Amino acid sequence: MLPNEDTWVLPTAWREGLHPRQGGIAVPAEAPGDAAELLTAHLASERAVRLREKRAQRPTTYNPDLYAVGQRHLAALGGDTDPIGAAVAVLLGAGRSGEHGRLLADLWVTRAGAAFAARAAVEATLLYAGGRLWRVDPDTTEDTYESVWRNDDLYGLYGNLKAVRAHLAAAPTGEYEQAVDVLAGYRSEPAGRIVTSYLAPTRTDWVDADCAAAADWVTDETRPLVSLLVLAASTTGHLEALHGVAPDTLFTFPRIAEAGTVLDGVGPAAAPYLDQRFYRDLFRFQDDRWRDRDRLPPPVIKLMAQIPTDDAFRIVLAAALDGARHRPGQLLKSGVLSRYPVRALRMLAERDDAVSCDLFGGIVLTRPELVPHLPAEIRGTAAELLESGGAGIGAGWAHLLDTANWQHPIDSADDEKRAVVALAAIPTEEALTLVVDRIDGKHYLPAFLTAAKRDPRLALRVLASRDSLGVLLRNHVLAYPGAVAEELPALDPAALARVEAITGPLSGGSGGAPPVLAGKLSRVPGLPEWLVVALLPAPALRDGGDRLPETAVRRLCELIALSKIGSPRLEIAEIRDLCEPRDLGVFAWAIFEQWRAAEFPPKNNLAMVALAALGDDTVVPELTALFPGWATASGRVRTGMDVLAAIGTDVALTHLSRLSRKARTEGFRRFARQRLDGVAVVRGLTPEQLADRIVPEFGPAVLDYGPRRFTIGFDEQLQPWVAGEDGRRLARLPRPAKTDDQTLAGEAYRRFTDLKKEAKTVGAERIRAIEEAMVTGRRWTGAEFRRFLVDHPFMWQLTQRLLWASFDGPFDQPGPVVFRAAEDRSFADLDDKAWNLDDAATVGVAHPWHFAADQPSWAEILTDYAIIQPFPQVGRELYTPSEVTLESFVGQPVTGRKLFTLSSLGWRFGHGHTSLERADTQIRYAPGYHWQDPDQPQHVTGVTTGDLDPVAYSEVARDLRYLTTA
Repeated sequence: MLPNEDTWVLPTAWREGLHPRQGGIAVPAEAPGDAAELLTAHLASERAVRLREKRAQRPTTYNPDLYAVGQRHLAALGGDTDPIGAAVAVLLGAGRSGEHGRLLADLWVTRAGAAFAARAAVEATLLYAGGRLWRVDPDTTEDTYESVWRNDDLYGLYGNLKAVRAHLAAAPTGEYEQAVDVLAGYRSEPAGRIVTSYLAPTRTDWVDADCAAAADWVTDETRPLVSLLVLAASTTGHLEALHGVAPDTLFTFPRIAEAGTVLDGVGPAAAPYLDQRFYRDLFRFQDDRWRDRDRLPPPVIKLMAQIPTDDAFRIVLAAALDGARHRPGQLLKSGVLSRYPVRALRMLAERDDAVSCDLFGGIVLTRPELVPHLPAEIRGTAAELLESGGAGIGAGWAHLLDTANWQHPIDSADDEKRAVVALAAIPTEEALTLVVDRIDGKHYLPAFLTAAKRDPRLALRVLASRDSLGVLLRNHVLAYPGAVAEELPALDPAALARVEAITGPLSGGSGGAPPVLAGKLSRVPGLPEWLVVALLPAPALRDGGDRLPETAVRRLCELIALSKIGSPRLEIAEIRDLCEPRDLGVFAWAIFEQWRAAEFPPKNNLAMVALAALGDDTVVPELTALFPGWATASGRVRTGMDVLAAIGTDVALTHLSRLSRKARTEGFRRFARQRLDGVAVVRGLTPEQLADRIVPEFGPAVLDYGPRRFTIGFDEQLQPWVAGEDGRRLARLPRPAKTDDQTLAGEAYRRFTDLKKEAKTVGAERIRAIEEAMVTGRRWTGAEFRRFLVDHPFMWQLTQRLLWASFDGPFDQPGPVVFRAAEDRSFADLDDKAWNLDDAATVGVAHPWHFAADQPSWAEILTDYAIIQPFPQVGRELYTPSEVTLESFVGQPVTGRKLFTLSSLGWRFGHGHTSLERADTQIRYAPGYHWQDPDQPQHVTGVTTGDLDPVAYSEVARDLRYLTTA
């Protein structure tokens, strides 16, 4: 059944923000909720207050009588029915968003009816056009921007008029006619005529007269309003009359809604006018790129493609296929060829370019049932094409793709990709051969795989016809054995020999399928065209069991296809228990490699789901190594991070943590942090506990230069050291020499540079984290302390430079037991005697409050052992309420940059950057920190706290002292 190609329905995308009319498309007239409450909330909003303050600062003088009635109307919230007061109220709060005027319109209709709203809106228009509400102070010495301020009034008025028109369009017929009668009384001057035609576009006699007269209304006061007549148009004659007359003052950014309003009023016949240079400029229909400003932008092409006229179709074809930069993708993805296939054939037949010929041929070959519906002359051309079997079709696409360069460019990668797909979609051996001939080019392989899935027999004939496609032919034979068997008798002897020579090492075993991989699924998903199941390495059952047969491998792929990242099918868990874990990781990576070979087709996520469901630590570095090359495919990078989070091992999370620090963009880094936080929740850990588990070890590593090797590590100051093969420390890592392997040495040297940078970043983060743990009283068990802080090669360098406390001391000993970690990773107390730590003990970073009486002794021990602490601990200042009160800091000046410093040490900025907050403590300051002016003077305005223990009190006082000390 052919689609109806003449039915016109305004596309949904054109309706958003439409200016409706009586009898036209219905649009909600007002925001939900009580109009008075909404207006009250708006007037009290920060944005509205700021706008009124800015208006008050302008060097302008208001008419005192008008100002008074406007303020009275706002205060009455609709209780005042003076239309002049209502009109002034619109302009008093006018802003570019138009929200103020819209809310007033809702209130007017609710309290006084549509006729009053119409009267008030016209009065506001006359006030604006006459400039009677305010004037610039003639005595001012300030710079003035009167035209900008008048435009603010215009945009605020526009929002009000649009809302009133929506109410009139939705009003019952009687109320509408009453409002129109009111409007008729204002048609004595240009501004009144324009606005009444706009508000009541069904009065076509008004619109006819006003469009005819508009060319004479060029005064400064009236001219910006003339554009309203475009939105009242209902005939092409109106658009003709306004061509070159309506200014673009009112429309400051691309106006799809306004163009939709024209289509709603005039109908599809408006399409060629919207493509005229004047109306394209009026509605800001320009491409985003400056060099292409004169061409139709993609959103408008897409919307034009939904207008059922020959003119609109020609506009789309010209925008996509003509001009200096070819944009076939805009045509192909607009849906116009499938929406209007008969019209497409007629319009394409008018053109003589090779790509249009290929498009015509592709439609005829795939939909021959359309041919009888074509005009006689075109029907004959189509019949000849069918009789020839599509000879020559595809050459136009191939030529376009082969000759694309800077002089004859294809506009974008998407256009190029869609052109390749269009070539591969032509159902002839000749066209598919053109694809195969270019199979090593970008986009050709995935396009071929899609075509092969659509018609595997056709693909087999093309592949088997030549010797050079062995791998591709083998994969195809293994992927579509049924189609191959059907086509074999039709192959010529040479092609038949090539197919029969393929035995292809099948990966499956000979054993039976486990029950979990047998039986029927309630829904069998389709597998992607790029997946060749027969080439996947079948996992083996645990403990030396058989490998899975091919039927079980296919079922495993289907279960993966039914899964999601982080939410696998229940059967997957059983399969992980049954099969060798290493084999499952290899299996998942093999799926990924097939996806990669097909250039990562985005429609199917099977490969990423496979890694998430079956991947292990071995796939993690391979996957993350690809991320830098995916910088332009942000969705793929984010999906890869989801995979790391789903794998969830410490290795995977370590890589995710590294991405949270080192990913190229802040968006990627933030996404990685969010995934880490999510993993922490799932694993029942705090973010701090998870961070302990994913610190890179930075252990001694070997850098291979080929003939030379070097060992690197980090000392107690987290500085890198380098040792030669004889074990002696070197001053620095030597640069690669001519005698070194240039590839190995260059990579090793870059690795060392990256390692130093990462260690510096991680070290700084962990120092901050441990200091914050001391301040906030975070605790570890004895076992966790050993695993994450003592036995960890990198964290050990920090652990041995600090004092720790066990909070499970004997009953006869008040307070915690303070100890340090000695060089041999044993523990020693204040007397430097060995001390045992139970795995179940509670351990924390010792705060000076815990060893205040022994502070001098501990300081002496650290000096004797030449220990330099990573942050102030033993020498840290202590404060008590008797020594300093927090209120004493109120009023003291603050160095602005120190606020930012504290924000990285456990404090966070509060709302508006006028406070620092941590736990239940808040430090307020004024006027507020801003990154663009970090040195702006601040002062403390208040400190509020909850119940602070001595440690917390001391730390708050210490940070306040830091803030207020020059």
